[in-house]
Amino acid sequence: RNSSTKGTSGGGAAGGETECDVLWRAVPSHVYDPGRHGFRVSSVAENVANLRRIVRLIREHVPSASIVFTLSPVPLAATFRGVSCVTANSASKAILRA
Repeated sequence: RNSSTKGTSGGGAAGGETECDVLWRAVPSHVYDPGRHGFRVSSVAENVANLRRIVRLIREHVPSASIVFTLSPVPLAATFRGVSCVTANSASKAILRA
């Protein structure tokens, strides 16, 4: 039996709980608290470590699985940073491609 797994990454930004280091793809607006939630751009090293962990988890359960990672072509529609979406998108995609 052949198995395959595909993962698509879209942006290199993460938001989450500053007190407990929990990351969310997006903090829902109805629970957002600027004193509790923060945002930052993930580093190349963090992304590499995360991808390696994903591969290890897949291999634990399906050792022969084919794994393909792709980068979403969909641009960011908004950013928490003090730059334009075009600039934030370019930086995020570059970090993920590195």
